[in-house]
Amino acid sequence: MQLILTLFYITYSLAYEPPAPVVHTSLGNIRGYHTFSLEGRRFSAFEGIPYAQPPIGHLRFEAPRSALPWNRTLEAHNLFVCSQFQNMAFEAVDAENVFDRKKDQEDCLYLNVYVPKEQPSENDNYDVVVNIHGGAFMNGDPNLVTPGIIMDRDFIYINLNYRLGILGFLSTEDTVVPGNNGLKDQQLALRWVHTHIKHFGGNPNAITLMGGSAGGASVHFHYFSPKSRGLFHRGISQSGSVLLPWAIQVGALKKAQKLAGLLNCKNSNTRDMVYCLKQIPVHELISKLSHFYHSTMYPLAPFAPVVEVESDSSFITKHPYQQLLNGDVYDVPWLTWRAADEGIFLGVLIPPGPHDEIEKNWDEWSPFMFNYDYTVAESQKKAVARKIKSFYMKNEKLSHNNIRKFIKLMGDRYFNVGYERAITMQANLGKSPVYAGIYNFNKTHGLAKAFGVDIEGVTHGDESFLLHHQVPVKDIKLSKPEKDMKNMLLDILASYAKHGKPEAPGISWEPVTPGKFNYLFMCDAHDSKMVENPDVDAQEFWESLDIKEYGPTFSPKKKSGANSYYLNLNLPLVTLCLFVMMFQ
Repeated sequence: MQLILTLFYITYSLAYEPPAPVVHTSLGNIRGYHTFSLEGRRFSAFEGIPYAQPPIGHLRFEAPRSALPWNRTLEAHNLFVCSQFQNMAFEAVDAENVFDRKKDQEDCLYLNVYVPKEQPSENDNYDVVVNIHGGAFMNGDPNLVTPGIIMDRDFIYINLNYRLGILGFLSTEDTVVPGNNGLKDQQLALRWVHTHIKHFGGNPNAITLMGGSAGGASVHFHYFSPKSRGLFHRGISQSGSVLLPWAIQVGALKKAQKLAGLLNCKNSNTRDMVYCLKQIPVHELISKLSHFYHSTMYPLAPFAPVVEVESDSSFITKHPYQQLLNGDVYDVPWLTWRAADEGIFLGVLIPPGPHDEIEKNWDEWSPFMFNYDYTVAESQKKAVARKIKSFYMKNEKLSHNNIRKFIKLMGDRYFNVGYERAITMQANLGKSPVYAGIYNFNKTHGLAKAFGVDIEGVTHGDESFLLHHQVPVKDIKLSKPEKDMKNMLLDILASYAKHGKPEAPGISWEPVTPGKFNYLFMCDAHDSKMVENPDVDAQEFWESLDIKEYGPTFSPKKKSGANSYYLNLNLPLVTLCLFVMMFQ
């Protein structure tokens, strides 16, 4: 019956075509178009709205400048992709060319607005959700997470482009190019939303910022930038935080000088060096990124956010770790979760290389594989590599038979430990609530399976397929358990966007409190429970290594009064989830 009603609704909607939606703003008029949600709801789409002036020519490597007004009605039905390097690791898994980069361009600072109504009105007062895409600050675009699912609910949904890689995160560690232009793009987009969303029927006082992976880390970064305060009212980080080892770039000036040398630009004076780099054609500039990877796609983010020098445009000038120690964090709720098996993504889907090559080159590759090339003294790099292998691999040779150990290693290093540390430190401030979760819904479809990797587990970004209608499985028919889980996630998002509390039928999500790391274990829409798990082994191991990740004067080796609980999924919980799934 539900299917018949949905088909009738879609047929009726297609037969009736209302006028194209038009919105009037102080910048000019914007005409969008109508499209349909997953369940057949007609909504308004405004795609390709400029929020900044094109960052080209003399504006390359500069902080973004606000878009100028336009005279004619803007026809908002164009999608944009920012210029980026196509990493061969993505090419290897992307046989169907899902991540098409042929249309990328340097003029890309545009955002997309989706309104759950045929004609937006300033009287509607919808809650607003702004999504920041992931991609390790190097790749990605907002068009990979489409609004087809989320627009079945009463949100205004916005996604945006920001500069990536060299264009977004080059830094000369001085005032010539302080860095963080990609984050400053996001910040300017947020300012645009705060100023103009009322014209689309949005509530500028109810803006939720969300993102996954580097997008989730970006969300968290905005908690530490004074200029982002007041521009959003709560945040959601999916598998991302500021304390992940790849989230902050070290050695930025050396990388900028290396880039200049590759392009025959003199690098002794940063001002002259940057002037020369501004003259290089964009695709030639980006092609040199291949020289910053040592093994397929490692290190994960050679160009990423930095701690800046003081300037008029600075985004952050203190390390977020230091700000957490000092309690200097934007006081609004933070909701964050990670996948149960994060390491499948990097350990299996896009590994550093074949098992025998990793094994043969373990000592040499470890600084790049495990992201400590710039944060461990040269004399200590091999020792750190050996300690990692002893702790995780028990000194066994890497093979298919012990791939789970390598998956655990990659998950802990790139996501789990930094995730737990950030949550613990922020919750211990005793300010706005911090909600933590583990996503372990082992559904039929997911990222690994979409790319032909047959391995059991819930990996990085799997929930996005149910929350964001994500390419490449957006056209796959969902099972009943998947539909239920999708609705649970949407209920949580709706509640959190409106009240700052993540709630859904049968779900009572309690915040993390000082001394008590409790998190929601999400294995099924009908069986998700609060769990405590104070296993500290992996956390303490990484704290024992002499890796200076949080600036020259801070080290995670001392807990600084913060209770530390590492979230280690134990066998009974995983078994419970599998049992529930069997009987759906």
